[in-house]
Formats: sequence, C-alpha cells, structure tokens
Amino acid sequence: MNTATAHLVSKLEAMLASLDAGDAEVVAGQMDELSAAFSAVKNAGSDPRVVELFLQCQGKANQLHARLSAELGSHATSRRAASAYGSQP
Repeated sequence: MNTATAHLVSKLEAMLASLDAGDAEVVAGQMDELSAAFSAVKNAGSDPRVVELFLQCQGKANQLHARLSAELGSHATSRRAASAYGSQP
C-alpha cells in the first residue's frame, strides 16, 4: 500500500459512494477537496488503485451528468409545452 496516496484512495472511494447515491452536491464539494489533495501528491497516477478509482468515478460522473441533463431537459420541455398550451406543468 502506497501511504502517500492512501488518502486519495479514501477520498475517491467516498466520491464513488456519493456518485452511486446520485448526490451531485456532495460530489461537488468532494471534487474541490480531491483537487487540492491531488495537487499535493507527486505522481499520484503511479498508484494503480488511484487510477482505477479515478476512472470509475469519471464514468459514474458522466452517467450522473447525463441523467441530470435529461431530467432538466424534460422539465424544460414540459414547461415550454405547458406554456404553449396556456397552462402550468
């Protein structure tokens, strides 16, 4: 276990759990913390655990972003349609 990157692994695992829960607000805060933590570690990508967790988080973040965008888009579409027909969604 690489002790220099152990805290990154913990932070990435926490972020993965938040992404699984779909909690975008918590993830945003975790991203700020993780960015600062990554900048303090030299060659964090040399730890395969960090790389694997990072890639998992990236994939889950893309899925969450797509889901939230679709929900927002359908809500906006519903508002436009209701407005066109003179009612509230």
